[in-house]
Amino acid sequence: MKSSAGRAGCGCLIIVLVVFLVIAALILHPFSLRILGDRLVYRDAIVPSDAIVVPYFPEDKNGELFMDAFREFWAGNGKLIFVEEQRVFGLSLAELVQRLAEERGIKEPVVRKIEVGAERPGDPARLREKVSTLPLKKVIVIVPDYASRRFHAAFDDSKGDERQLYLIKPVAMSYFVRDRWWKSAAARSLAAREVYGTFSFYANKFTNKAK
Repeated sequence: MKSSAGRAGCGCLIIVLVVFLVIAALILHPFSLRILGDRLVYRDAIVPSDAIVVPYFPEDKNGELFMDAFREFWAGNGKLIFVEEQRVFGLSLAELVQRLAEERGIKEPVVRKIEVGAERPGDPARLREKVSTLPLKKVIVIVPDYASRRFHAAFDDSKGDERQLYLIKPVAMSYFVRDRWWKSAAARSLAAREVYGTFSFYANKFTNKAK
């Protein structure tokens, strides 16, 4: 008499495979992918603050973040604009942004630079450390919408420090269309980076607490 254990084992394996395929199909469905894109976004209510901070994002080649910083400045929501300093074709990024500001009618020298370090560009935890040393009480942090959840995680980690309040302002970027980000290889790479970065931040935070 043949044993039924083999057939039962195969049956269980097929069921697991079917469940996996169903889950994968749901995840890869455009509706699910759209929800994932939306989950990357975090938004604070913006109020008049002491300064506006713009982290360095090399993919922002058209300066969309800086344009939004100017709009917040014109709206009276920030007195200064702090730019994460980098060298772009040998030139100071902060100086380039100041020129952009002057070309758009902002004559006063409102742009300041934050030296974070070329080895860790765009690192929100490192940027927060630098910003926390400035004599500011309220700070607006302008970031691409797809990176806002990760920056919120890093800046919100300092809630115990009552000296500063950080407000995350997400900006919709032309190169990352949230309704169909999965159709672009560059956008898929950015989304994967953000998911991994956010997960890594919370994992490290949990690990450090456990120690």
